[in-house]
Amino acid sequence: MASCIVDALIRNKVIDIQSTSVYQYGFEIFISSVLTILITITSGILFHCLTAAMVYFILFVLLRSVCGGYHAKTYWQCNLTFAIVTTIVLLIFRFMPLEQFEELHICSTIFSILVTAHYAPVESENKPLSANQKKTLHILGTTMIIVLVVISCVLKIKFGSSYSILIDTTLFAVAFSMFVTKSRKGGERENE
Repeated sequence: MASCIVDALIRNKVIDIQSTSVYQYGFEIFISSVLTILITITSGILFHCLTAAMVYFILFVLLRSVCGGYHAKTYWQCNLTFAIVTTIVLLIFRFMPLEQFEELHICSTIFSILVTAHYAPVESENKPLSANQKKTLHILGTTMIIVLVVISCVLKIKFGSSYSILIDTTLFAVAFSMFVTKSRKGGERENE
């Protein structure tokens, strides 16, 4: 889709051929972003939890932008992975009773805190971070996770809100992404 748009812009002399790669990348990012929003809205409508889907989306994007994590090789793999994770998080939120979430609540919050404190931020190969950026993002990511765990606990204990499930599963998804990425990178280093 991005190629077609860029080709049309070149044919109509809107952009120079030398700028093709920049516009191609920009349109790929834009289209991928629109797809993730559409995936979130569609999942929210299908599972009758549009507000929860939007809360999940905001939390997920904020946490991933600070903590990093798994990056797929193609936009299609990225959007498919996002769709699967979104579906799982929203299914758990929608259908798991709060009373049955006790052990998972404890495990997911502990796992999220430990993984984030140990691994965050997980940098992308295409976007390396300086030592100062790593330190800042580590503190910010760990603080965000702890604050969200506290909010989740308050929602669960004081208000009996299933939004604690949404927060916990979102935290777990981001932490699991960091854990898998770091484990794979560690394995690659050992193989080299």
